[in-house]
Amino acid sequence: MWLKDRTMQRKSKNLKSQLFKVGFFFLIVGILVFISTPLRKLKEEVFEEMRLAIFQLNINETNNTTINNVNTENLEVTSENTEQAEANDKKANYSYIGELSIPKIKLRRGFVSKESRYNNIEYNITVANEANYPDVPLGNFILMAHSGNAYISFFDKLYKLQIGDEASVSYNAVTYNYRLTNIYNQAKTGTVAIYRNPNVKTLTLITCTHNDDYNQTIYIFEEI
Repeated sequence: MWLKDRTMQRKSKNLKSQLFKVGFFFLIVGILVFISTPLRKLKEEVFEEMRLAIFQLNINETNNTTINNVNTENLEVTSENTEQAEANDKKANYSYIGELSIPKIKLRRGFVSKESRYNNIEYNITVANEANYPDVPLGNFILMAHSGNAYISFFDKLYKLQIGDEASVSYNAVTYNYRLTNIYNQAKTGTVAIYRNPNVKTLTLITCTHNDDYNQTIYIFEEI
């Protein structure tokens, strides 16, 4: 009887030990999952500051552009897919040719050339193929980016902007200043109609509408 009790006690202790190890394992996994997103965001912020610093050192870099002066453009928009972001290679080696800044929402982000393989919404703020660079007279500089909670959601705070807010774009050692003049939504159909004053140089920002899976929002800025 005594021997049987000792055996049952040992089994009970072994079971408790195994349960403790399993519980500890899942606790560690839970902690790693909890902190992984902030760490990725912090890493991306560090890389972003490095790239912006490199951009400042190479600010006189020149690029060939194609002038296409129209007041309404149709452009393809990639559907938001933040789950795919983590699968991307975030060790990509690229440098910026310019920078977008919106002080009100503390946005300061570089962009690459249209020809770059990293001019992609899953890596950066994306320059639309139909866009004119900021130095084109009466042109329209069109930028697209994700909104939401992913670390590539560079336009996640655009919904806080109001008419009259200002933005600037640095390109080829020149800073272009703009003021927000129009905000409107359109259904996600694969194209975007951009309505602007063709007699004014403009900056257009496009992203998914805040808390809305079916629409996209267009922000029209005019040069000051």
